[in-house]
Amino acid sequence: MSGLMYRLRGFLSLRVRKDFNFRRVQETVPALRRLRPGRGERILDIGCGEGTYDYRIALRGARVFGFDLNRDQLRRAAARHKTPGTGFFCADAGAFPLRPGQFDTVISLCVFEHLPDDRQTLREMWRVLRPGGRILLTLDSLSLEGVGEAWRDKHRERHSVRQFYTHVAIGSLLEACGFKLERYRYLLRSGPDLALIRLSYAAERMHAIPAALTRFGLVTIGRMVSAAFNLFSKNHRGWTLLIEASRRSPRPADSPS
Repeated sequence: MSGLMYRLRGFLSLRVRKDFNFRRVQETVPALRRLRPGRGERILDIGCGEGTYDYRIALRGARVFGFDLNRDQLRRAAARHKTPGTGFFCADAGAFPLRPGQFDTVISLCVFEHLPDDRQTLREMWRVLRPGGRILLTLDSLSLEGVGEAWRDKHRERHSVRQFYTHVAIGSLLEACGFKLERYRYLLRSGPDLALIRLSYAAERMHAIPAALTRFGLVTIGRMVSAAFNLFSKNHRGWTLLIEASRRSPRPADSPS
């Protein structure tokens, strides 16, 4: 019974942290919708953490393999989200212990901004993808109007972020690493979004009941407000950048063999 209760507490804790985190929901839900995994599709997830999203993707028939450097998170992933359609292992984002051409799709959600060498990770993604395979990334941009350098500095410190991205910058980097940027979308890009983001941070400092009510309001009413205003907001800046790119051949000249 204690083991069952542990799993239940862990499951509920994970749902609260993932599904009631306004910023995380607004970053990942559009990415998972864009992914549209096919039955039998082989997908690699870089920085899978506790495997929440891999589990959800696998429910749609794909085979998902996630890796992370954090062994504690990987243990929780194996305990809570291991299914016949998921697999988890420990690896570094700069050198995947995988054969070339194994995957149809490589994803990485809310991870790239933390990497010490994003170019090397992209090269490794190119290597393990089949010809014509695709990548899907969410990237910290913080280019939303009203977010100044002081806020970006605080974000770097709070979340261990190394770099921010624009569609122009990531497009150039992708091309250098053998990819073609197919589409991009800035998420949380309106003025009201900035107010909702501020409120989501304020909820982290509230007592339990006000915090829970605020988070619930953000992921229900807040999401509807965000969607409505984003219909009329230009797609040239935002809090987060969602990109999809395809693997080109041959190998780019600057990529090591």
